[in-house]
Amino acid sequence: MAFKGSILLLLCLVSLNILLSERDVLAQTSDSEEMVILYAHTDYAVGAKDGKILSTAPPYGQRRSAILDKEIRFILYPPLSQELHIQGSVNYKLHLRSPVKRSVQLNISLYEVEAEGSIRRVSTVSVALPVEDQINPYVLGIPLIHTFSEGSTVVFSIIPRSDVQPLVIFWDDPQSDTYVALPIKEAFKVLELRALDLVGEPLAGAHISVVAGESRIWDGRTDPTGWVKALVPRVEEIYYEVTVRWMNIVVNRTLYRTVGDAKTQLRCRVYRLELLALDLARMPVGGVQVAILRNDTLISEGKTSGDGRIQFNQLPESEYTIGVRYDFTILMLPLTASQNITLHLLSNTDRKIDLPVLKPWVVDSAILGSFALMATVSVATMLRRRKKAMYEYDFEYIDEITGGGIPASSSVMISGQPGSGKTVLATQLLLKSLRSGNRCIFITNVDFPSNIRREISNFEPKIEEYERNSRLIFIDCYSALSGQQSCEEHRIPAVGDLTGLGVQISECLEKLGQNTDVFFDSLTPLFTILRDEYICSFVHSVGAKTKGVKGRFIYTLGSGVNKKGLQAIESISDCIIETSMTEVSGEYRTMLRIKKMMKKHLEGWTEFRVQDGKGVTFRTARPREKRGHPTPPKGS
Repeated sequence: MAFKGSILLLLCLVSLNILLSERDVLAQTSDSEEMVILYAHTDYAVGAKDGKILSTAPPYGQRRSAILDKEIRFILYPPLSQELHIQGSVNYKLHLRSPVKRSVQLNISLYEVEAEGSIRRVSTVSVALPVEDQINPYVLGIPLIHTFSEGSTVVFSIIPRSDVQPLVIFWDDPQSDTYVALPIKEAFKVLELRALDLVGEPLAGAHISVVAGESRIWDGRTDPTGWVKALVPRVEEIYYEVTVRWMNIVVNRTLYRTVGDAKTQLRCRVYRLELLALDLARMPVGGVQVAILRNDTLISEGKTSGDGRIQFNQLPESEYTIGVRYDFTILMLPLTASQNITLHLLSNTDRKIDLPVLKPWVVDSAILGSFALMATVSVATMLRRRKKAMYEYDFEYIDEITGGGIPASSSVMISGQPGSGKTVLATQLLLKSLRSGNRCIFITNVDFPSNIRREISNFEPKIEEYERNSRLIFIDCYSALSGQQSCEEHRIPAVGDLTGLGVQISECLEKLGQNTDVFFDSLTPLFTILRDEYICSFVHSVGAKTKGVKGRFIYTLGSGVNKKGLQAIESISDCIIETSMTEVSGEYRTMLRIKKMMKKHLEGWTEFRVQDGKGVTFRTARPREKRGHPTPPKGS
């Protein structure tokens, strides 16, 4: 009975500690000790399971979340380079939210995983927490005396008791900084390091590692201001090698020696690239789509402004491929200018892009009149050489290509090279779905939602009406990547936060209900930061959720993805639409085909174009009299 009474007393004390502020709890530490805060992070680059680590690096500024329906663990990375003695109050801070106001029971534990792999439970407490439908912090203080051995690591574990109601935990953000704070003796010191570019702007999310001798003793990422706090042994006469990686390229390597705590700034070799697009008349061209790729992986993209300029900042020294595409119309004829440029960037660079086009407003000039005449003669000659009549159909022809339309409860991949029309196909399928009465979720991963809305409004002026009527929801995965605050109700602060994105998708599906289609443009950036199997698991999970409401999960994927990852995604896709862009007699053509579908469909490639006010139209030699409305034959 005395033992049970002690346990109840401990639980009461813990419950009282919940209401203490962080400052009050930290004040319980002895003056002979210092509190070292190990923040919970998600960092897939370190190779830890699920990417969940503990580090002294401040929150990265990208809020993460997970449904707490099973144990969640955060592991100290890298392991300890020397003994770590704990004596005093270990403080845990959690950020939780529940859809309903209630009390939940959690087991909160600290483990030591020794170098040889054995696991030892260091501390455990069971506590009841009052949660509600908003994110609240909960701070617990637990007394502890323990020494972690050299080479071991620390595991912070949270296990929910059986509960039918969902509970969400948040971390990795200054406003939701879940952590464990350890009272340690003065055996360690803190190096405060800041990664900056050559003009003094911070590198947010830069990967910094600290090596002493042959051992990596600290690893983490910079916060939005470029700072990290590296916890290293307090040893005399030792040099630390500090390495900064940006986009997986070393941009600074410094030998550093200090006895006490210190601050230093690290200037990194990252550069600015400014491009100016000019037409044949040496006039600037706005609206040119520019993509920056390295090793066939998309790094960044955007469109030139009205003065023809676009600037990419903080690019590491490397060889890049600059993909350029410009869609324009002359004499009602849609045309495309496209080219690839190879550039080795090793300093701030300005470069001009020469496009073989003239602006449409020059049509009335004598120069463009001659050009238009020659183009008309050339087109007429080309059409006369065609042996078959060509028919043009609106986007409804996609139903004929797919053998009656894309089935409900299916996962659909649209794959192809940059500039081959993947995004525009996805948006046209979105509009087709909305017009047929379905509800839709559009996940933006390569552009701002405002830009997506503007592009869609060119084909559907009522796009905002769909949103007001709760038939269309945007989830913003892009704004935080560009360093801007998102205005969307549903948003993810980091492209790699698939757990948080899964929570957002579930909330939106629950809100919209049956017959909801989910669109994701694009999966490609995920492959630059996440493991293939993690992305496949996410796609499979979202596909299952969407099929559960009789919807379709439609996602785009570029050709720069590694072969293994591409094959993995293809294997879990019910339907694959492949796009291609080819040059024929100096003219660029976009085409598509059904690469995979478990029902009868049209074989082979079909040409398609994007026309102002019409969207996607198809051109084919196959006549279709009963369904659709073809225009008269063009050419013979």
